[in-house]
Amino acid sequence: MFSPLQRSRMVKRQDKYTWHIGSPPPPIDPHSLVKHQIVRKYLERYIQVLMSNYRIEKLTLSIVDGFAGGGEYLGERGEAAFHDGSPLLALGTVAEQEAWLNVGRTKQRRVDGRFYFVEKVQSNFDYLKHLLGARGVAGRLGNDVHLFNSPFDRVVQPIIDDIRRRAGGERAIFLLDQYAYDQVPGQLLRQIFSQVKGAEVLLTFNVDSLISFLTDSTPNRRKLADMGLDAYVDWGSIERLKVTSPTQWKSVIQRSLARGLVETSGATHYTIFYITPMGNTAWTYWLVHLSRSFKARDVMMELHWEHANHFSHYLEPDIFTLGYRANDDLQARMQEAFDLGQAHHFDAVASKRCLSGLSEKLIPAVYDGEARTFDGWLEAIGSKTPATADMVREALDPGIRAGDIVARSAKGAIRQKGQSVQATDVLSGAAQRRLILLPGHLKGAS
Repeated sequence: MFSPLQRSRMVKRQDKYTWHIGSPPPPIDPHSLVKHQIVRKYLERYIQVLMSNYRIEKLTLSIVDGFAGGGEYLGERGEAAFHDGSPLLALGTVAEQEAWLNVGRTKQRRVDGRFYFVEKVQSNFDYLKHLLGARGVAGRLGNDVHLFNSPFDRVVQPIIDDIRRRAGGERAIFLLDQYAYDQVPGQLLRQIFSQVKGAEVLLTFNVDSLISFLTDSTPNRRKLADMGLDAYVDWGSIERLKVTSPTQWKSVIQRSLARGLVETSGATHYTIFYITPMGNTAWTYWLVHLSRSFKARDVMMELHWEHANHFSHYLEPDIFTLGYRANDDLQARMQEAFDLGQAHHFDAVASKRCLSGLSEKLIPAVYDGEARTFDGWLEAIGSKTPATADMVREALDPGIRAGDIVARSAKGAIRQKGQSVQATDVLSGAAQRRLILLPGHLKGAS
């Protein structure tokens, strides 16, 4: 699949992330710092949301790190400061959040965390075990902290079985920071989602490593078939676009591979956006969040906007579709708002375009559609937008303020602005039909 030179470059990059007891850990890259920050923030909000009702006394949570590494890094450019890797990050964040939950309380609340750290490379595993001992975790090994010196796919089933035996539910977060793109195939993700009711997955996927060498050849197709993605790739269109439309390349790949990844995983909600590494490399990778909860997806989307300068996508700015067909090109040329192949960053410009596009599409859809709750509209849109729930409220605001859309609470109160809309409010077109005038749209009925 790869030339000797390409394989050599990949091996060198993998060697960069090895740990040996007695030697300094590898230096951390800026994009890994961003990734760790996202993981930390997500774990914090996950616990805060699930424990937001102060009457809840305990949260049972399992955290699985499938590619744990050695557990710490040197600072950027080899600086003396150390940075915690994902195992210590998970342990520390859970402990910190439990402490915050109990500030000023006499009756203690508990985050009952159990941690599974998996690392297949022997030297990395030894370093991690030694580090955990130095950080005072040795006494917890075999109790709430479990170590596995094995490839992740060989121990995932015993880990799942242990999670399912825990009393108090099956809430589990799987941190799958694979090096490339083929260590977590679709069937493994489906194994997780089919057996763990409350599973969520944070997955890195080195999509540039894949698409840089993607051609319609037997080795390539065999690799994608093993991952469950081959059927989602329009090989003829990809080969043509390589020559005729190189600017559309990432959009086509993101649509095709993202659809395959989501559908093979069994997840119902997702975010799939690029992290672009800083420095002299142009390679990018996906940070993928998969779940079966819209709320979980919404929390992750909020984090993408908060870390705007590190994320991008190559899809429509408001509501997009996954998958790709050859005739999409022709359809795209007939739609001015369809920015196939253009990079969109989570910045102020992207926010404005997202809100404008959502208003143009959603207000007429609500006006002409059947009445349904705000939550129902969010589920209908699903994950096919970079917007958060609050951004959807803002996009609906012009229609609500103008009286074209009625937002009615369960008790009959009429909302006066989009920001006031609650999850169970019913949205419908106004009984007195008027003209809706929005940029790019003219919808109306007598």
